[in-house]
Amino acid sequence: MNNSTKESGSLESGGDNPLIGSWHSTAMRSKGAQPGRQLLVTLSIFIGLGVGIYFLAVYPRVQNSRELAALAIAAGQKTVTVVKPTQSDATAPLILPGNIEANRSTSIYARVDGYLKKWYVDIGDKVKEGQILADIEAPQIDADLREAQAQLELAQANLKLAQTNSSRSQQLFANKVNSQKELDTVVATEQVQEATEDNATARLENAQQMKAYEQVRAPFNGFITARYVDVGSLVTSGSAKTVQKLFDLAQSDPVRVFVNVPQSDVDRVKPGTSATVKVDEYPNETFRGKVARDAGAFDQASRTILLEVDVPNPDGRLYAGMYAHVTLSAPNPNPLLYLPDNTILIDSKGTRVATVDADHKIQFRPVTLGRDFGSKSEIMGGLNPSDLVVQNPTDDLQEGMAVSVQE
Repeated sequence: MNNSTKESGSLESGGDNPLIGSWHSTAMRSKGAQPGRQLLVTLSIFIGLGVGIYFLAVYPRVQNSRELAALAIAAGQKTVTVVKPTQSDATAPLILPGNIEANRSTSIYARVDGYLKKWYVDIGDKVKEGQILADIEAPQIDADLREAQAQLELAQANLKLAQTNSSRSQQLFANKVNSQKELDTVVATEQVQEATEDNATARLENAQQMKAYEQVRAPFNGFITARYVDVGSLVTSGSAKTVQKLFDLAQSDPVRVFVNVPQSDVDRVKPGTSATVKVDEYPNETFRGKVARDAGAFDQASRTILLEVDVPNPDGRLYAGMYAHVTLSAPNPNPLLYLPDNTILIDSKGTRVATVDADHKIQFRPVTLGRDFGSKSEIMGGLNPSDLVVQNPTDDLQEGMAVSVQE
């Protein structure tokens, strides 16, 4: 009986068996930790339920209240529609309209009065410098030439006689036969005849030059673009508007393309800048050239500067008078801003726009306008890319007025 009791006590206490003692200690700790773990799980569940209830039920009501409050405040303010300025791309090419003109062109007039005897070239003919274009029959010029030749022959004969008399008079004076006065008279006569011959020679040369003008010649290589006279037409010398032109001559290789560049883009183009020219007649082709020169001054009416682009034209496919599109690939060092035209106010206070600041208050700003593209205009100064500009501003907008913004 005592032994049984003792063994039983040993089993309950673990006795001297270490395995049994360890199992007993672990079991006792588990029983002690069970209530704390259950409490932690319960708290987690309650916290999760609270968060869920807040986001599902409480937060929407709070947000709704805020929106209602904002609407209530906005109900007493004017609502305006705003836009931001658009900014040009600094690397975007500059495309401008241009007019193609010949490298050299001139109208050819007659240098003598007469009748057109014959013409050798017509519209579209290619001519070379010095080539005869037409013959003019000028009877008066022929008569003047014959008279000048006769005058020169007479002057030469008189000079020869004067030289003979001068030589004889000098011999007589050396032999003391005639006086000094007689010798001086003979020598002076010889000098007069020399001057007369020089004058006759000059008149003959002038008559010969006028005779050469009976043949109308090309001043440079090019193409005949117009013929205004026919055989038998009366022509008169000169270049006035009342004088009949004979021909129009143009040289089209290279061609010159003239472009009006706005003041805002003048920094983008310099002599030597590459340019591309396109015409509507050749939609799939481009012609390359370079900026040759500019006018050096702006046109006061358009505020543009005239620019010349030289384009090689060896095959003659570009004609003078054509309309062209010129693309200048130079980057823009100062990108510009653009605004719709319905945002710009022009009144007695100048050119300005209405902007909305960070506090949703109206601020009027003066601006400087550039080119007008119909629906939008360049803004050359007075705005930043991030500014909010009011569209269709009304007369009731005041400086510092609080507004509700709608982009």
